[in-house]
Amino acid sequence: MRLGLAIPSSHAPGSSSHAHPSRQSSCPTAHNNSSSSAASWEQQQAPAEDAKASACIKKPIRSRSFLFWLLGRGRGPLPPIFTLPALVLDPGPLPVDVESHVLPGRPTFRYWIDFQVLNSPSSAALLERAFRMVGGVCTGGPAKMHKSAAALQKCKDYGYMHMGEWDVLWSITAKAMLAAEILRPGQLVGILPGFLCITRKTSLVRSLRTVYGDTCAFTIVPRTFKLPEELDDWADWISKHSQEDTGLWMLKNNKQRGTGLRLVRTCDAFAACFETTKRPGLEGVMLYRWYLAQQYISKPLLIDGCKFGVRVWVLVPELVPLRAYMHVNGLVLFSSQRYDINDAASADAEVAPGHLTNYAQNEDGTVWSLGQLATHMGRGPFGALWQDMQRSTAMVLAAALPRALEVQAQMLLPPHSCFQFFGLDFLVDSCCKTWLLEVNATPSMKVEHAEPATERMIHGQKWPVIQDMVHMLGICPERFHSPPLKPHKDLNFLPSELQRRGGFVPLMHLFPEETPDGMRILPWHPLDQQMRAWCRTGAYMQHACPVHPACR
Repeated sequence: MRLGLAIPSSHAPGSSSHAHPSRQSSCPTAHNNSSSSAASWEQQQAPAEDAKASACIKKPIRSRSFLFWLLGRGRGPLPPIFTLPALVLDPGPLPVDVESHVLPGRPTFRYWIDFQVLNSPSSAALLERAFRMVGGVCTGGPAKMHKSAAALQKCKDYGYMHMGEWDVLWSITAKAMLAAEILRPGQLVGILPGFLCITRKTSLVRSLRTVYGDTCAFTIVPRTFKLPEELDDWADWISKHSQEDTGLWMLKNNKQRGTGLRLVRTCDAFAACFETTKRPGLEGVMLYRWYLAQQYISKPLLIDGCKFGVRVWVLVPELVPLRAYMHVNGLVLFSSQRYDINDAASADAEVAPGHLTNYAQNEDGTVWSLGQLATHMGRGPFGALWQDMQRSTAMVLAAALPRALEVQAQMLLPPHSCFQFFGLDFLVDSCCKTWLLEVNATPSMKVEHAEPATERMIHGQKWPVIQDMVHMLGICPERFHSPPLKPHKDLNFLPSELQRRGGFVPLMHLFPEETPDGMRILPWHPLDQQMRAWCRTGAYMQHACPVHPACR
């Protein structure tokens, strides 16, 4: 008998060879002897060489003792092979179905991933592996099909159509919201209803302006005008602030992944705003092509002549009380060509490659980790950049609070049933100030890259983030086999959550207590107010990370 199990290595290049000291069991109330013995086994092993690790990724196991374990004949804790640490090179699903890893009598939970609506089949591969590592069994959804085959498929199959078949659902915003509206107690879905007000391009700016006013809002995002409603306001601002006009404006529509953009000079911008387009299914109806006009940051910080953007990942476990955590891992994405301010657009009116830093447009371009960026910039400049991104992230999430509370009050969600994992994109200007460009509601966690070394680095950045998210949310069989959780009445849960945070850094101490000019009172819950006072204590601040680990 020959089993095609993978023997992974936990010492992937670009990732830490030791677990974060604050990372503990994903389910604090569970006493799992197998997990503790597996952890101690891992700590005793010496780091494997990269070549050996790569060679043994799909090495078959012929051990008779292992087969006894697989058939349920062994005694004591589960063998350490079942801990399944990070694979080095293969980020896809495990080569053996998860049922072969689950011995009779061991608890499991069910997860459903809507692969059909994700941008890539591999965009949730790391998440699926993390679920399997902690006892998850996949009950759906169907694999992603080619566009031509998907177009012929009349009946779609999504998680919200099978509410009784999963405990955890991962999907895009629209499908996850349909599930959230009919959630059952004990289920968990990766969506925070109401946060659409910051994940849409148009509503992000509107939310910031409504809560904080223009002066504060436009220190977080570049100055932006909604089209065509604010066309007159745009023209008026340019006439009164010509000295502040950079001379370039980025026109945006509702497309994603770095498409649907046009970079135009001020003198041509107003004519371009009246361009129209057609939308499938609305024959005879002409729509304006562009939704936003955003002032272009014409003097970005350059490295070797190339422009770059920073992607960071943020987890919001719950709305009440509002908590937010930014991970210390992140990626630096470079443009594929050198930056030239005089080469704003290509011949076909698309944005020139030297101005784009989106991963979807430069999948095989140069990619750094935040640690590499810190080494290049130096501790002082990078430390200021890190704190600026933390502050902006906290301000943006707090701006979503009024709308999120309003939406969730109408839905009557079960307690502890919703969370959301965001990807935030920042641009850095020549003064090392960060500018938020987008809040992505379903960030892709794919790792593929043409360069094997870069792929390993991307894997080493993304895999710990997914592991830490699963641990911090307490996703494990015991959570779903216990009575449904009750709403929080105090902050007794918070120290345990902080202990499980892994590489996630809390941002709660950065939430604004009130808006800068008092335009709007933020509707903080009494638990939020208690948490703000607790955040000033040393017990909390030892978890806060004003200095990035790369700068220590």
